[in-house]
Amino acid sequence: MNQVLEQNIIEEVWSTGYFKDQFLLDLTNTKCDTNNGTFLSDKKYYRQVMDLMYRIPLTEQIPKTKEGAVPFIINFSDLSSRIQKEFTDYCKLYDKRHVTLLLKEVVIRLFENIDYEKTHMSVMRKLRVVLEP
Repeated sequence: MNQVLEQNIIEEVWSTGYFKDQFLLDLTNTKCDTNNGTFLSDKKYYRQVMDLMYRIPLTEQIPKTKEGAVPFIINFSDLSSRIQKEFTDYCKLYDKRHVTLLLKEVVIRLFENIDYEKTHMSVMRKLRVVLEP
């Protein structure tokens, strides 16, 4: 009987917009891990946003290469198993350009929460998202 029920379960399908929202929530809920294994009260990726936000000057020229862009690093291991699965599926469906755009759109929303104007005047054009294991 259990096997019949398991076969009849239909997996929930996420739209791209819903996936971006859930991805953002995963990032906002990730806490910083200190060297001694305790968690701080602040959020890991918001801390990174704050560190980068004010190091990106408004007047600096837009980098012409990826190497000149400011990297924002996301650790794949920080993401929930469902987000990891959805991201892997997304990578199979779309080319690298679309995947890069999706990552950047999610990260830009973190920056917008801190300083919307500066995000759109400067950060958005100078940011590169890097996904690490």
